[in-house]
Amino acid sequence: MNADGSLLDRAAIEDAFRRLGDRLVRRGVVADLYIFGGAAMALVYDSRRATRDIDAVFHPHGVVLEEARSVAEELGLPQWWLNEQASVYIAPGGDAAASRVFDHPGLRVSAASPEHLLAMKVLAARRRDADDIRVLVRHLGLGTAAEVLDLCAYVFPDEEVPPRARMVLEEIFNGEDS
Repeated sequence: MNADGSLLDRAAIEDAFRRLGDRLVRRGVVADLYIFGGAAMALVYDSRRATRDIDAVFHPHGVVLEEARSVAEELGLPQWWLNEQASVYIAPGGDAAASRVFDHPGLRVSAASPEHLLAMKVLAARRRDADDIRVLVRHLGLGTAAEVLDLCAYVFPDEEVPPRARMVLEEIFNGEDS
């Protein structure tokens, strides 16, 4: 969110990444970010999408956080605009199909693959993720809830899909707005 309370859209995310990259270059650092959640949706799968923050894992940790705070002050963003709070939801086997979505001399950003992003969104099973799930299902050409559940089992083999996720999928595939 900007200081005025608005969400980060694709252009705002790219601007923040450019500024972060510029700051990292001045410090002689090249950082790697892996983004997922709403920011990945906005940058790769749905350009109309906006998000409150950017869920990511990054390296090196300290300098990226430090410079992200400076970018927050510069742009009027919350201090947590770039955070690792959702990193516990990343698949344990990694994401070999993650794609590079932003390149800068000081910052390389990769986004979660559509398979991983869909599995994360389904396992979270939040109603607010239903539109993102629809976009990703279409993007991947999946036609049934069973196909989505198989994908979740592949990406997160040790996770059980919660009953509420099955309900969300049923609404998507059988509901009035599918």
